[in-house]
Amino acid sequence: MSASVGRRTATEILDYFGKCPRCGYPATAWLHTVVADGRTRREVVGVCDSPCGWSGPVRVTSMTKQGR
Repeated sequence: MSASVGRRTATEILDYFGKCPRCGYPATAWLHTVVADGRTRREVVGVCDSPCGWSGPVRVTSMTKQGR
């Protein structure tokens, strides 16, 4: 039996300042959230802003401290 996807969203991470590991061009990052069968799965995916076509998992680090 396959999983039943209840909701899928993609939200751009606006304070991501990473670069493409393939060509060095700036990249954007997206938080993909999938809710299926009562479980929530989150994955951060980077995408190259040039035509090289790279995309893959990335690590997001905060540029500022929060919660003082």
